[in-house]
Amino acid sequence: MTGGNQAMLEEAFHRGAEDGSAALAKWLGRPVTLSVDRLEMLPIESAASVLGSGDEPVCGCAMGISGAVGGLLLLAADDVAALSLADTLLEQPQGSSTAWGELERSAVIETANIVGCAYLNALCAILTPENDVGILPSPPVFLRDFPATVMEAALMEQPHLGDTVLLANSEFRISGTSFRCRLVFVPDAAGLKAYAHKPADPEPRL
Repeated sequence: MTGGNQAMLEEAFHRGAEDGSAALAKWLGRPVTLSVDRLEMLPIESAASVLGSGDEPVCGCAMGISGAVGGLLLLAADDVAALSLADTLLEQPQGSSTAWGELERSAVIETANIVGCAYLNALCAILTPENDVGILPSPPVFLRDFPATVMEAALMEQPHLGDTVLLANSEFRISGTSFRCRLVFVPDAAGLKAYAHKPADPEPRL
């Protein structure tokens, strides 16, 4: 994939962060800022380590994707940060959530659904603007385990993936409280090939 194509992917992720911020702020009725660091492209063989290599559990919400953009999208965070996010979403004091009950899961799943759809719409708009097929995300699947196990389980949700993993370290800021997470996008083989051959803009738009 060329530098221009990577720049388009980075633009899509930054636009997705802007759209996701607006959608979450509307849903929560509170100020929300979602930001992403520079996109990192890794071989699929490195997928098991992109969420870390520690022995502390992480949580993730995985969405399978089909349509104009195909593959897998995963939003993940360490257990402490994810439970802290759940407390903020549920408008309760920090530390109230000590285990993953139905309310905590529902809160982070809905957040992942809103953020994931914002990213997917941005990817679709920038990478395939001439395609009116759209995207068909699956409902997010909640996963909690050791980092490598979560990533492997997410990859199993979508069998026809390409050979590249796109990783962006992200940050939620809600009402002044920040939460770090990782956004992982694994395009399917057909989608990755299309992106690689898509003409890049003469000048990056970032």
